[in-house]
Amino acid sequence: AGAQTMVPTLMLFSVYLLVVGHDVPGGGFAGGLIASAALLLVFLAFGRRGLRRAFPIDPETAMGFGLALAIAAGVVGLVFGGTFLTYEYAEWTVPVIGDIKVSTLLVFDLGVYIVVVGLVTTGIFRLGSDPS
Repeated sequence: AGAQTMVPTLMLFSVYLLVVGHDVPGGGFAGGLIASAALLLVFLAFGRRGLRRAFPIDPETAMGFGLALAIAAGVVGLVFGGTFLTYEYAEWTVPVIGDIKVSTLLVFDLGVYIVVVGLVTTGIFRLGSDPS
């Protein structure tokens, strides 16, 4: 019963750390660790089947996607005449919401977040598997 309330709270906090990470301490790594802690809690409460339901994609594929996303965010700086990992941003005005700014820093942090969650989930599946 406790896992059913803790997991959504931890996931929401991890997304908060991801989004505000490029302005204050936090970001993809810290957010990914909090999300991984939530997935570990799912594993401890509901076992391998529950974790597979909570994280239905292959964790190694997630790591590859996250790494590609982080590298792509770094390459954007090269494309626009800077150096690798020089950040760029795009800005849109949405009628009801207002101005929305998306930075390559957020995309890089999202890639790191996905890599960390995939790595820890891979470890949970491998270390928590039945040895037989």
